[in-house]
Amino acid sequence: MKILQQLAAFMVALSLVSCTKSQQAFFREHKIIDIHINGYIAQDSLQLKLGNSIIEASEDGSAHYFQGRVSTKQVSNGPTTFSVFDSKGVPLLEKKIDGTALSNTVKFYYDGTSLIDKLPEIPKPAPGNVGMLINFPERPFSKVPAKDIAVEVYIAKRGQPTIRKVYPLNEEGNVFVDLTIPATYTSLTLRMVKAANPSEMYLDNSKTTIVLINVPKPDKGALVLIKEYADGGNFMGIQGIELTQYLN
Repeated sequence: MKILQQLAAFMVALSLVSCTKSQQAFFREHKIIDIHINGYIAQDSLQLKLGNSIIEASEDGSAHYFQGRVSTKQVSNGPTTFSVFDSKGVPLLEKKIDGTALSNTVKFYYDGTSLIDKLPEIPKPAPGNVGMLINFPERPFSKVPAKDIAVEVYIAKRGQPTIRKVYPLNEEGNVFVDLTIPATYTSLTLRMVKAANPSEMYLDNSKTTIVLINVPKPDKGALVLIKEYADGGNFMGIQGIELTQYLN
Protein backbone atom coordinates (compact mmCIF):
# COMPACT_ATOMS: atom_id res chain seq x y z
CA MET A 1 0.00 0.00 0.00
CA LYS A 2 2.84 2.36 0.91
CA ILE A 3 4.55 1.64 -2.42
CA LEU A 4 1.35 2.46 -4.30
CA GLN A 5 1.03 5.80 -2.43
CA GLN A 6 4.62 6.71 -3.24
CA LEU A 7 4.10 5.80 -6.90
CA ALA A 8 0.94 7.94 -7.06
CA ALA A 9 2.75 10.89 -5.49
CA PHE A 10 5.58 10.50 -8.01
CA MET A 11 3.13 10.48 -10.95
CA VAL A 12 1.42 13.65 -9.67
CA ALA A 13 4.77 15.42 -9.25
CA LEU A 14 5.84 14.33 -12.74
CA SER A 15 2.58 15.65 -14.14
CA LEU A 16 3.09 19.02 -12.43
CA VAL A 17 6.66 19.30 -13.70
CA SER A 18 5.55 18.46 -17.24
CA CYS A 19 2.79 21.04 -17.05
CA THR A 20 5.16 23.71 -15.82
CA LYS A 21 7.68 22.98 -18.57
CA SER A 22 4.88 23.06 -21.11
CA GLN A 23 3.66 26.43 -19.83
CA GLN A 24 7.18 27.85 -19.86
CA ALA A 25 7.68 26.72 -23.45
CA PHE A 26 4.36 28.29 -24.42
CA PHE A 27 5.20 31.63 -22.80
CA ARG A 28 8.61 31.66 -24.49
CA GLU A 29 7.13 30.92 -27.89
CA HIS A 30 3.94 32.99 -27.50
CA LYS A 31 4.60 36.17 -25.57
CA ILE A 32 1.64 37.06 -23.39
CA ILE A 33 1.51 40.85 -23.61
CA ASP A 34 -0.44 43.01 -21.18
CA ILE A 35 -1.84 46.21 -22.68
CA HIS A 36 -3.19 48.89 -20.34
CA ILE A 37 -5.36 51.45 -22.13
CA ASN A 38 -6.12 54.74 -20.38
CA GLY A 39 -7.78 57.72 -22.01
CA TYR A 40 -10.48 60.31 -21.97
CA ILE A 41 -13.05 61.07 -24.67
CA ALA A 42 -14.40 64.58 -24.17
CA GLN A 43 -16.85 64.44 -27.09
CA ASP A 44 -18.24 61.81 -29.47
CA SER A 45 -17.46 58.09 -29.04
CA LEU A 46 -14.54 55.95 -30.18
CA GLN A 47 -14.05 52.36 -31.23
CA LEU A 48 -10.88 50.61 -30.04
CA LYS A 49 -9.31 47.56 -31.68
CA LEU A 50 -6.47 45.12 -31.03
CA GLY A 51 -5.54 43.69 -34.40
CA ASN A 52 -8.87 43.05 -36.11
CA SER A 53 -10.77 42.46 -32.87
CA ILE A 54 -13.04 45.14 -31.39
CA ILE A 55 -12.42 45.91 -27.71
CA GLU A 56 -15.84 45.81 -26.08
CA ALA A 57 -16.83 48.80 -24.00
CA SER A 58 -19.11 46.70 -21.77
CA GLU A 59 -18.64 43.33 -20.10
CA ASP A 60 -21.64 41.81 -21.87
CA GLY A 61 -20.34 42.86 -25.29
CA SER A 62 -23.34 45.04 -26.07
CA ALA A 63 -21.35 48.28 -26.46
CA HIS A 64 -18.76 48.61 -29.23
CA TYR A 65 -17.91 52.28 -28.62
CA PHE A 66 -16.28 53.98 -25.64
CA GLN A 67 -17.35 57.32 -24.17
CA GLY A 68 -15.89 59.45 -21.37
CA ARG A 69 -13.13 57.89 -19.33
CA VAL A 70 -11.40 54.78 -20.71
CA SER A 71 -9.59 52.33 -18.45
CA THR A 72 -9.21 48.75 -19.64
CA LYS A 73 -6.60 46.00 -19.60
CA GLN A 74 -6.23 43.73 -22.61
CA VAL A 75 -4.05 40.69 -23.32
CA SER A 76 -2.42 39.71 -26.60
CA ASN A 77 -0.68 36.43 -27.44
CA GLY A 78 1.99 38.21 -29.46
CA PRO A 79 2.79 41.42 -31.32
CA THR A 80 -0.32 43.34 -32.32
CA THR A 81 -1.64 46.73 -33.37
CA PHE A 82 -3.78 49.01 -31.23
CA SER A 83 -6.01 51.29 -33.27
CA VAL A 84 -8.67 53.92 -32.61
CA PHE A 85 -11.56 54.93 -34.89
CA ASP A 86 -14.13 57.70 -34.54
CA SER A 87 -17.88 57.13 -34.77
CA LYS A 88 -17.73 57.40 -38.58
CA GLY A 89 -15.01 54.78 -38.87
CA VAL A 90 -12.22 57.25 -39.59
CA PRO A 91 -8.87 56.00 -38.19
CA LEU A 92 -7.38 58.33 -35.59
CA LEU A 93 -4.50 56.28 -34.19
CA GLU A 94 -2.52 53.16 -35.05
CA LYS A 95 0.11 52.01 -32.60
CA LYS A 96 2.32 48.97 -33.12
CA ILE A 97 2.96 46.83 -30.05
CA ASP A 98 5.93 44.64 -30.97
CA GLY A 99 6.11 42.53 -27.82
CA THR A 100 9.54 43.77 -26.75
CA ALA A 101 7.93 44.71 -23.42
CA LEU A 102 5.45 42.29 -21.85
CA SER A 103 3.61 45.18 -20.17
CA ASN A 104 2.54 48.15 -22.30
CA THR A 105 0.54 51.30 -21.62
CA VAL A 106 -1.35 53.37 -24.17
CA LYS A 107 -2.70 56.79 -23.19
CA PHE A 108 -4.77 59.22 -25.21
CA TYR A 109 -7.09 62.20 -25.05
CA TYR A 110 -9.76 62.96 -27.66
CA ASP A 111 -11.55 66.30 -27.78
CA GLY A 112 -14.01 65.37 -30.53
CA THR A 113 -11.70 66.61 -33.29
CA SER A 114 -8.13 65.53 -32.65
CA LEU A 115 -6.48 62.76 -30.65
CA ILE A 116 -3.38 63.20 -28.50
CA ASP A 117 -1.34 60.14 -27.51
CA LYS A 118 2.13 61.58 -27.00
CA LEU A 119 2.39 63.62 -23.84
CA PRO A 120 5.52 65.68 -23.18
CA GLU A 121 7.68 64.87 -20.19
CA ILE A 122 6.48 66.85 -17.18
CA PRO A 123 9.23 68.18 -14.87
CA LYS A 124 8.95 67.71 -11.13
CA PRO A 125 8.26 70.89 -9.13
CA ALA A 126 10.24 71.92 -6.06
CA PRO A 127 9.17 70.03 -2.90
CA GLY A 128 5.77 71.26 -1.72
CA ASN A 129 5.15 73.28 -4.89
CA VAL A 130 2.53 72.94 -7.58
CA GLY A 131 3.97 72.20 -11.02
CA MET A 132 2.12 72.79 -14.29
CA LEU A 133 3.41 72.25 -17.79
CA ILE A 134 1.23 74.59 -19.85
CA ASN A 135 1.07 73.43 -23.46
CA PHE A 136 -0.34 75.75 -26.16
CA PRO A 137 1.16 74.08 -29.26
CA GLU A 138 -1.13 75.31 -32.04
CA ARG A 139 -3.00 78.52 -32.78
CA PRO A 140 -4.82 77.73 -36.05
CA PHE A 141 -7.20 80.71 -35.90
CA SER A 142 -5.24 83.61 -34.42
CA LYS A 143 -1.88 82.64 -36.02
CA VAL A 144 -0.14 84.47 -33.15
CA PRO A 145 3.45 83.17 -32.69
CA ALA A 146 4.00 81.37 -29.39
CA LYS A 147 6.91 83.67 -28.50
CA ASP A 148 4.48 86.61 -28.44
CA ILE A 149 2.25 84.99 -25.80
CA ALA A 150 2.68 84.66 -22.05
CA VAL A 151 0.62 82.91 -19.38
CA GLU A 152 -0.56 84.86 -16.37
CA VAL A 153 -1.33 82.64 -13.38
CA TYR A 154 -3.89 84.46 -11.25
CA ILE A 155 -5.06 83.12 -7.88
CA ALA A 156 -7.40 85.06 -5.62
CA LYS A 157 -9.57 84.29 -2.62
CA ARG A 158 -11.44 86.59 -0.27
CA GLY A 159 -9.35 87.33 2.80
CA GLN A 160 -6.20 85.87 1.22
CA PRO A 161 -3.30 87.52 -0.65
CA THR A 162 -3.65 87.57 -4.43
CA ILE A 163 -1.03 85.60 -6.36
CA ARG A 164 -0.15 86.80 -9.87
CA LYS A 165 2.79 85.51 -11.92
CA VAL A 166 3.58 85.83 -15.64
CA TYR A 167 5.44 83.16 -17.63
CA PRO A 168 6.35 83.66 -21.34
CA LEU A 169 5.84 80.68 -23.67
CA ASN A 170 8.80 79.26 -25.54
CA GLU A 171 8.79 78.86 -29.33
CA GLU A 172 7.10 75.45 -29.03
CA GLY A 173 4.26 76.95 -27.01
CA ASN A 174 5.29 75.47 -23.63
CA VAL A 175 6.15 76.84 -20.22
CA PHE A 176 6.63 75.09 -16.88
CA VAL A 177 5.12 76.81 -13.85
CA ASP A 178 6.71 75.91 -10.49
CA LEU A 179 4.79 77.80 -7.84
CA THR A 180 4.07 77.77 -4.11
CA ILE A 181 0.30 77.75 -3.66
CA PRO A 182 -1.12 77.52 -0.12
CA ALA A 183 -3.70 74.76 0.44
CA THR A 184 -6.38 77.40 1.14
CA TYR A 185 -6.59 78.11 -2.60
CA THR A 186 -8.64 75.57 -4.56
CA SER A 187 -8.82 77.09 -8.05
CA LEU A 188 -6.71 79.26 -10.31
CA THR A 189 -7.07 81.24 -13.52
CA LEU A 190 -4.77 81.05 -16.53
CA ARG A 191 -4.85 84.12 -18.76
CA MET A 192 -3.23 84.17 -22.17
CA VAL A 193 -1.67 87.63 -22.48
CA LYS A 194 0.77 89.48 -24.70
CA ALA A 195 4.36 88.70 -23.79
CA ALA A 196 5.45 92.29 -24.47
CA ASN A 197 2.56 93.78 -22.51
CA PRO A 198 1.04 91.34 -19.97
CA SER A 199 -1.70 93.82 -19.07
CA GLU A 200 -3.29 93.07 -22.47
CA MET A 201 -4.89 89.79 -23.56
CA TYR A 202 -3.34 88.13 -26.61
CA LEU A 203 -6.75 88.31 -28.37
CA ASP A 204 -9.28 91.10 -28.55
CA ASN A 205 -11.96 91.39 -25.86
CA SER A 206 -14.60 89.59 -27.93
CA LYS A 207 -12.72 86.28 -27.53
CA THR A 208 -12.29 84.03 -24.51
CA THR A 209 -8.69 84.16 -23.24
CA ILE A 210 -9.17 82.78 -19.71
CA VAL A 211 -9.12 79.20 -18.41
CA LEU A 212 -10.26 78.26 -14.90
CA ILE A 213 -8.93 75.01 -13.39
CA ASN A 214 -8.65 73.36 -9.99
CA VAL A 215 -5.29 73.77 -8.29
CA PRO A 216 -3.30 70.57 -9.05
CA LYS A 217 -1.91 68.52 -6.19
CA PRO A 218 1.52 69.62 -4.95
CA ASP A 219 4.71 67.65 -5.64
CA LYS A 220 3.29 66.24 -8.89
CA GLY A 221 3.55 67.71 -12.35
CA ALA A 222 0.29 68.47 -14.18
CA LEU A 223 -0.19 68.96 -17.92
CA VAL A 224 -2.58 71.72 -18.97
CA LEU A 225 -3.50 71.75 -22.65
CA ILE A 226 -4.66 75.06 -24.17
CA LYS A 227 -6.25 75.20 -27.61
CA GLU A 228 -8.11 77.66 -29.79
CA TYR A 229 -11.61 76.64 -30.78
CA ALA A 230 -14.46 77.66 -33.06
CA ASP A 231 -18.22 77.29 -32.80
CA GLY A 232 -20.19 77.09 -36.03
CA GLY A 233 -17.14 78.30 -37.92
CA ASN A 234 -16.72 81.35 -35.67
CA PHE A 235 -13.48 81.69 -33.72
CA MET A 236 -14.47 81.92 -30.06
CA GLY A 237 -11.16 81.99 -28.17
CA ILE A 238 -9.42 79.35 -26.06
CA GLN A 239 -10.30 76.31 -24.02
CA GLY A 240 -8.15 74.50 -21.50
CA ILE A 241 -8.09 71.18 -19.71
CA GLU A 242 -5.81 69.56 -17.14
CA LEU A 243 -5.02 66.27 -18.89
CA THR A 244 -3.07 64.38 -16.25
CA GLN A 245 -6.18 63.86 -14.12
CA TYR A 246 -7.43 61.53 -16.88
CA LEU A 247 -4.25 59.95 -18.14
CA ASN A 248 -2.36 59.02 -14.97
